[in-house]
Amino acid sequence: MSPVEEIPNWNVVLWALYELGGSDDFVDIELVFSRCFDLAPQRLSWRTRPDLPDFKKCAKALQEAEARRPSLLVKTGDTFGRQLSVHGQKWIDANAKRLRAQLKSGQVVQEPKRRPRSRMLAEAEQAPVFAEWRVEQAAPIEKWKMAELLRCSPDSNVAVWRNRLATLRAAANAADRRDLLKFLDVVAATHTDWFGGDIRDET
Repeated sequence: MSPVEEIPNWNVVLWALYELGGSDDFVDIELVFSRCFDLAPQRLSWRTRPDLPDFKKCAKALQEAEARRPSLLVKTGDTFGRQLSVHGQKWIDANAKRLRAQLKSGQVVQEPKRRPRSRMLAEAEQAPVFAEWRVEQAAPIEKWKMAELLRCSPDSNVAVWRNRLATLRAAANAADRRDLLKFLDVVAATHTDWFGGDIRDET
């Protein structure tokens, strides 16, 4: 049995997403599936056409990755994009050596290039509510201030709040913005009612 055959397909999905820059930003699932096929074609091809990727096999692998708890992935609102959550990034760190060795195709898989800090991170770091926290080290009380940072409405449903916070936490972790990540964790722990629970346990 070859090393690739020993790897669960959901591992391939996470590694493909990582290679495509999924620590820093959302990546379209079609690009992820294409890269999965490049990495493990014998696993993810049609039975009668080994030269073609099998969408159903790739989709099943993605579903298995999404079923992990704590959650390793963050979804976009339109469902077509995926990003590695904070837990997902930690999982990659713990498994990178194994996956790099097992999924290489005649050469060492290169680390993905760091993307420049996104506008989302820059805007969050410039938000008044973050500046106040850096001085006072206390979670904001006014929900509208946090809504402004997360670019949503105070009346947006819990799913929107959770997704916006998870996305920003993942980006902050990937960019090693420790102050921002700490701030977001404080807000998540203090205002679990805003997010329908402590999101830190899931992202």
